[in-house]
Amino acid sequence: MIRKKIFGPLHQLHFRERGKDMHRIEALSDAVFAFSVSLLVVALEVPQTFNELKTILQGAVPFFATVAMIFLFWYQQYKFFRRYGLNDRITIFLNLAYLAVILFYVYPLKFLFALLLFSWTGINLFPEATGKGIAIMQQGDFSELIILFSAGYCMIWLLLFFMYQRVINVRKKLELNQFEILFTRKEKSGAILNAGVGLAAILMVFAGWELWSGVCYLLIPVLLVWNNHLYQAPNNILKK
Repeated sequence: MIRKKIFGPLHQLHFRERGKDMHRIEALSDAVFAFSVSLLVVALEVPQTFNELKTILQGAVPFFATVAMIFLFWYQQYKFFRRYGLNDRITIFLNLAYLAVILFYVYPLKFLFALLLFSWTGINLFPEATGKGIAIMQQGDFSELIILFSAGYCMIWLLLFFMYQRVINVRKKLELNQFEILFTRKEKSGAILNAGVGLAAILMVFAGWELWSGVCYLLIPVLLVWNNHLYQAPNNILKK
């Protein structure tokens, strides 16, 4: 399967892998992630002219940026199931919701990256709309776009938070040791911080600070470093 070929088993000194055997829910997840990438590929029509080919090539940045985001969320899900191997109803439901949100946001993500590229470099990836004199975005649409993206980002990380909370709830059944519990809480805290960034961006839009809402996402590395500092014990154990 894709997971084993790319990464193989995760070797962590103090974390016992409980998900070495792949369940059907993980096989379905791989298929969904592969399908989401396929949607992006199918959207690339065979160019009929050289100008159309150049437009497709110029769209490489939004395409790969979207694929990178999908891969990031796939890897988050991959780590979760490798570490814990949960296959109960609540986890399955949360994972299905996680996959549904990602599938829904494939095209909005690509649109956002294409729009950012257009605004920063002037590369027009919307030739059909501009050729017909149609505005890519109407006045006020930018706020809705930020809310749309931020809501999806928040939901994805919030679902991951609930998945890690599920692990904490069944920690005795999984026989988690002290390090594994602390590590899980660190991951759960990181997930809620990411979700909080998306929520903060939405609140800024409602407060009328649309241009500043994007700054929230620049704080993600700072928040994650701070989160790792709070849970320094797992990192110290791993270095021993």
